[in-house]
Amino acid sequence: YMGETELLNYFSTLDIQLRSCLDQETYDLFHKKLTEHVLMQDPKFQWCTHCSFGFIYESEQLEAKCPQCRKSFCVQCKRQWEPQHQGLTCEAFLEWKRTNDPEYQAQGLAVYLQENGIACPKCKFSYALARGGCMHFQCSQCRHHFCSGCYGTFYASNKCPIPHCPIRRSLHGHHPRDCLFYLRDWGVPRLQKLLQDNNIAFNTDPPVGTRATPGGGCRVMEQKETLDGLKDEPCGKETLAGYAGLCEAHYKEYLVSLINSHALDPAVFYSLQEVEIVCRRHLTAAQVLPRGPTEDEEAYRRRLIQVLSDEVPLDLEIPRRRK
Repeated sequence: YMGETELLNYFSTLDIQLRSCLDQETYDLFHKKLTEHVLMQDPKFQWCTHCSFGFIYESEQLEAKCPQCRKSFCVQCKRQWEPQHQGLTCEAFLEWKRTNDPEYQAQGLAVYLQENGIACPKCKFSYALARGGCMHFQCSQCRHHFCSGCYGTFYASNKCPIPHCPIRRSLHGHHPRDCLFYLRDWGVPRLQKLLQDNNIAFNTDPPVGTRATPGGGCRVMEQKETLDGLKDEPCGKETLAGYAGLCEAHYKEYLVSLINSHALDPAVFYSLQEVEIVCRRHLTAAQVLPRGPTEDEEAYRRRLIQVLSDEVPLDLEIPRRRK
């Protein structure tokens, strides 16, 4: 392992060596990435949400103008800057758009998923598009591997820092129990019931003003692999009645984002088999006393859920809950 100083010395030497043996375009790309790596260590570093250019932003104003593409965005909510944002908090501006912007309304819940898009937990680069179902995400900027649901790190074979990890020989991540990685296996009614029991409202019909996608289907934008390379296209999968104009997978993603933003614990709905599996995943044998001879199944289930909640509380600081 090399510290930051050793890394900079290494790359400075490499820079001198590569300058003479690479073509100009390739060398310029290397130098750009090296510069961005150095700049990213500064807490005032920002990624442009329009052109992916990185720069240091010194001002205290919310509106930042990219020095490369000259377009503006909000440094806090990362949305494209609009005059209506001036003097408003990001939350108040979003409420204004929901109420007054026909184009925003026309996108329905697809825009909700886009706004709750992915941001690399290492370099903070933002991605607005879905990935078509795979939750193992590799940042195109810093190459960090992470889960798009909880932002937990994905570890390569034998790289996991957790002692005695049973799956350390494979590519894997350690996800909290409320991560979409697990909750996507729940049925829609079960996810809705968890929200209903906690008085959290959710959509079953498309919001008023939602415009249908040409050709029909789910309008959530995804990055799809085609013969001509990667393209940004609507999901297009079938939308079912009661799913607010989304396909099943993206409607589940919408429901789970609400569950996460309100820090709801899915453990309360676990069956005995489910809670035993989750306890084995997160707890040691010493932390879970076996079922007593007079303890009925329901009492044992409730005890395991309580132990799980006490010993492995949900992490309220998970970056995905920032909104």
